[in-house]
Amino acid sequence: MPRQKFTRQLQDVNQLLDVADAVALRRPAATQLPTSLTFQPFISGAIVLLCARFEEFLRDVITYSLDQHGQASPPLTLTDLPQTLQVHIVQQNMTAALQRVRYGSERPDHVRLSESLTMAKHYVAGRIWSDYAIDTGGNPGVETVTSLMKLIGVEAPWQKIGQEFSTTYIAPAIPGTARRAAVKPQDELKQILQSRNTVAHSGSHLTISTADVRFYVDFTAQLSGWIYSVVQQHVEDLAKSKGRIPATWNPL
Repeated sequence: MPRQKFTRQLQDVNQLLDVADAVALRRPAATQLPTSLTFQPFISGAIVLLCARFEEFLRDVITYSLDQHGQASPPLTLTDLPQTLQVHIVQQNMTAALQRVRYGSERPDHVRLSESLTMAKHYVAGRIWSDYAIDTGGNPGVETVTSLMKLIGVEAPWQKIGQEFSTTYIAPAIPGTARRAAVKPQDELKQILQSRNTVAHSGSHLTISTADVRFYVDFTAQLSGWIYSVVQQHVEDLAKSKGRIPATWNPL
């Protein structure tokens, strides 16, 4: 249940923002904290955590989407996919399985061999799998969303996300944002990642408020729903085009 999990995880971000507000206003709940404590680190932590949770959602939803092929009736196999998509899945998995370094750590030959053999067995059996194909590179930005959705076969993903946005987006009523409304989904995501990178790469304090981050939280919650809807529709349409009964998807 990728989106339900993500929605629950956003509560952690909101709790950090609650602490930031309590410190900023010196509410009774914060009276036992050191008087020199400032709220900026909590804002920085919240934006980094938000991006980490969204990155996890992307991995989860793409894995879930690929797994749904195998849950169709009868199951879809690798050869049921368009040839370009077959090649892309195999290539992505093989590239990852053979990596000498992953996330900054050396990978011994026996691990690389084991992963490669596992991938080969999936290929021979005609399975659609995601063991090693899904790599966000630690950057859940616009390009990552594009590449991962294309792994399922979704062409022009941001155009489709934009269509969902234009029909279902609800501007949140958050004090301090003057009912700010998102303009383009990819531009909003770029802004969120820019804030995250300011913290992660330079250690600088952000000049944004807790209200700004709450807006980002609301936006990513809606964005996750649009992504989920687009990939669900694509996977179900593919199953039907191959004469299969699509698997039942978990609700939004």
